[in-house]
Amino acid sequence: MPSWTGLDGRLFHVASAGGRRMDDPLDGTSDGPVTGMGGPDTGYTVLPAGTQQMWQNEYFYIDGTVTLTQNERGADYGITVFPTSWQAADDDLRRGPDQGVIRYGLVRDTGDDSAAVPQYVTRTTPADPATVPQRSRV
Repeated sequence: MPSWTGLDGRLFHVASAGGRRMDDPLDGTSDGPVTGMGGPDTGYTVLPAGTQQMWQNEYFYIDGTVTLTQNERGADYGITVFPTSWQAADDDLRRGPDQGVIRYGLVRDTGDDSAAVPQYVTRTTPADPATVPQRSRV
């Protein structure tokens, strides 16, 4: 799974959006249940037990620095990182099924700095970022 290492500051997982989770079926597939996690021709990526299912778009707030490592071993999830505004995230969250997507997004931000930290985050810098535990206290 992707890991966040060397965190100096604060990092919160504030929202998940994009109109679908990665395990939602994709439109226009006729050869079986194809999702963002794979299909019958290529096989399916299975997340480690207890790992939160990723959405098409994940939103994080960072006040400080951190290194994000993809750790693509046995999966090809391709992460793109870019800055955005809360307004853009809010617009994405509110885009719902009547606009041609599968589901509305999920807000994780409580507004009082108690939103969840991402899974696989640490303030340390391990030699192998893939060894970061799923749950940690930061």
